[in-house]
Amino acid sequence: MTELPEDVRDLVALDLRAAQVQDWSIAGDSFTWTLLTGDPDRGHELATVTYVGAVVLHTNRRDLDRAVAAAADVARAEVVPTGEGGFEHRVVLVPDYPLVVRFWSVEVRRMPAPDHLRRVR
Repeated sequence: MTELPEDVRDLVALDLRAAQVQDWSIAGDSFTWTLLTGDPDRGHELATVTYVGAVVLHTNRRDLDRAVAAAADVARAEVVPTGEGGFEHRVVLVPDYPLVVRFWSVEVRRMPAPDHLRRVR
């Protein structure tokens, strides 16, 4: 496989194990969501991920709102190239809720976050 662009490497480097969905939005051809990553031992971060040229598959606004309300955690995630030169971020939220974001580029912003932002289901 060819080397990933820097922006996609930033996304791949983001540890989403048990990350909690905090918020999401769609504007034009962009999909953005904010996830609380980390744990009390490693510390927490808020990661805001904005996909450009985005198409969100296998979900709708109501389901995304439910994921936020339920403090849904990421069960697994992977980034794979598409045949057209773009990428897919394949994410499964607990308990078994698949979400695929097809995109051309991505921006990842990270900042430290306090532990109290982790919500209990």
